[in-house]
Amino acid sequence: MWKRISVAAVLSVLAATAAFAVSAMDKETLIVGTSGAYPPYEFHGQSGDLVGFDIDMTEAIAKKLGKKLQWLDMIFDSLLPSLMANKIDLVSAGLSATPERAKRVSFSSPYEISYSAFITRVDYQPKSTDDLTGKTVAVQIGTVQETFARALGNVEVKTYQKFDECVREVALGRVDATFMDIPAAKAYVKAKDFDGKIAIAFNKQITGADKAIAISKENVELTAAVSRIIEEMDKNGELQALRDKWFNE
Repeated sequence: MWKRISVAAVLSVLAATAAFAVSAMDKETLIVGTSGAYPPYEFHGQSGDLVGFDIDMTEAIAKKLGKKLQWLDMIFDSLLPSLMANKIDLVSAGLSATPERAKRVSFSSPYEISYSAFITRVDYQPKSTDDLTGKTVAVQIGTVQETFARALGNVEVKTYQKFDECVREVALGRVDATFMDIPAAKAYVKAKDFDGKIAIAFNKQITGADKAIAISKENVELTAAVSRIIEEMDKNGELQALRDKWFNE
């Protein structure tokens, strides 16, 4: 049997539900999602703790906000769904603020221009994406690199959960190339496991979208506060100091 529900009753339920929803700005500890296999942006140091450019930058932002951080190391393509489901408050993972992603989440002010480097074995050195025609390219699933590779139309695309898996496939000769942000590519080329096996073939700006921190569209106040701090850090040299620390070049 159906019962009529009054407007007052509905509003009462909504108000009770809203009471459980806590604004991120009201929290003492913000939960930050990242994907810790992307040096020098975020990776696990010798102690096992997360370190890197994004880690230091986000910790500095949290300090200026008067917040503590809890880091969650996640698979990259689960970051935005987790943010949209309010399981995390921020995503700091070398994320490009593309128009497509901006339909689902908000982005802070940008903190870095995004350029990619193509990695191949040392005995194969293409000079452009045209030279990759008919080749197999490894990409991390859910990244702007995956979107770009599929749009090329002249390569076979293989997806992996992490960029280090993509690099390993290149080193083993199972794929012809992979690509990622230039600082990360340089870090992998210098890594002990890949030294002398892989090289950077060429660089390319694959998207006009720069890197930014992702925040739920519901948290307008947090987005504004994080953006303001990033802009201040850019003006006062703090961001450049972090670039000098982690990127070296």
